[in-house]
Amino acid sequence: MIRIHQAKDSIEEFIMRFNGLQWGGYIKNISFINNRSFFLNHLTCRDTEVLRLLMMSVVVVLITSRGGFSQTAGKGDLEIKKEQLVKEIDEIQHELDKTKKSKKVNLNQLAALRKQISTREKLIGNYNSQIREIDNAITSKVRVVRSLDRELDTLRKNYANMIYYAYKHRSAYDKLLFLFSAKDFNDAFRRLKYIKRYNAYRRMQAALIGDTQSDLKKQMETLKSQRKNKKQVLSEQEEQRKKLATEKVNKDKMAKTLSKQEKQLKASIDKKKKEQEKLKKQIADLIKKEIEAAKKKSGASSGIASTASGSLGMTPEAAALSASFASNQGKLPWPVSKGELTGTFGEHEHPVLENVKTKNNGIDIKTAAGAEVRTVFKGKVVSIISNPGYHKAVLIKHGEFFTVYSHLAVVKVKANQEVDTKQIIGSAFTDETGETSVHLEIWKGTSLLNPQNWIIEK
Repeated sequence: MIRIHQAKDSIEEFIMRFNGLQWGGYIKNISFINNRSFFLNHLTCRDTEVLRLLMMSVVVVLITSRGGFSQTAGKGDLEIKKEQLVKEIDEIQHELDKTKKSKKVNLNQLAALRKQISTREKLIGNYNSQIREIDNAITSKVRVVRSLDRELDTLRKNYANMIYYAYKHRSAYDKLLFLFSAKDFNDAFRRLKYIKRYNAYRRMQAALIGDTQSDLKKQMETLKSQRKNKKQVLSEQEEQRKKLATEKVNKDKMAKTLSKQEKQLKASIDKKKKEQEKLKKQIADLIKKEIEAAKKKSGASSGIASTASGSLGMTPEAAALSASFASNQGKLPWPVSKGELTGTFGEHEHPVLENVKTKNNGIDIKTAAGAEVRTVFKGKVVSIISNPGYHKAVLIKHGEFFTVYSHLAVVKVKANQEVDTKQIIGSAFTDETGETSVHLEIWKGTSLLNPQNWIIEK
């Protein structure tokens, strides 16, 4: 008896929470059935069990729909990432196709192929993530299907038992006899309400069986769709693995071809190193002159700002500009509107030659042919520099900081000109291999800084 009361109370509480089901009033109004042995012994226990199963079904459906939503959102993120990676691979392939017109293999081709391989490996990792999500969704859906199948079987058995019991005792509980045996009018009215509610409840049980069958069918269709989706993703992943294997073979062939050109490569490295050292000396000399000029202007004795390689006396305006530049670390715009990083700051192992290292005093950004080059911060043009390897370069002062933009084909500013952030200062140079790039350096006094730590991360 106590267990039945507790079951009713928990069901009523659940229904009140999910009042959209519109059954709360029905449960409340049958609370006085407890003093009638007919309903208590032969109806209430079965009804309570069926309602319990009903509520479990509702919970399963709600959890399933909520879980499905999160899986869809996650899958959407992976799909977007996949599209970005596929687009990036296509762009690299387009660049490789252009360079294939030239029979001569070069380091730019090898770098592009390595980047394509790296991007394709990320794409395969993306497929792995998709497959894991689909597997999790399938596992969850299988549990839901099994649960619904068990509940449907229990509902059918309980409903069959109720129909069988009602048929077996149809003469003993004849409706008219039940009504006319009432003590008074109020008792007869209550008995009439019992009968109506009992009939309504039987119809509700039948409807519940139908709804559960329908939901089970939908869950099975979703499960079938998920398995089909997994098969498609596995097929696409296998295709990408084959392409990756081919690219790795081509990379090895290209590296082997380039290794045979060791003399030419070493000569090219030495030439590049000399041009780099020359540009570095040109920039350092110009910065030292700026430091000396600033000291004379503000008075050497009152110079405030200092670096590891020297001190720079600054006016209050220059100090404010320097502080503003420093506060924008990691927020500076790129020197081109569209581009990708192809060379990073510092020392690196040569991609082909063993025990050979190359050094980069800044970063290299590949961009479109004829792309406009712009300043990363407001300042004043110090000088226009010419260098055989870096072509034309622009040195701009930002207080105690300096930025250098080289590998320019055209320069559109002049010395001592004030410039604003993102102001166009020239256009990028395209070399004999057809690659267009810009070289960016950032200095603090006479010390080199890593530009990657200063520009916005893409």
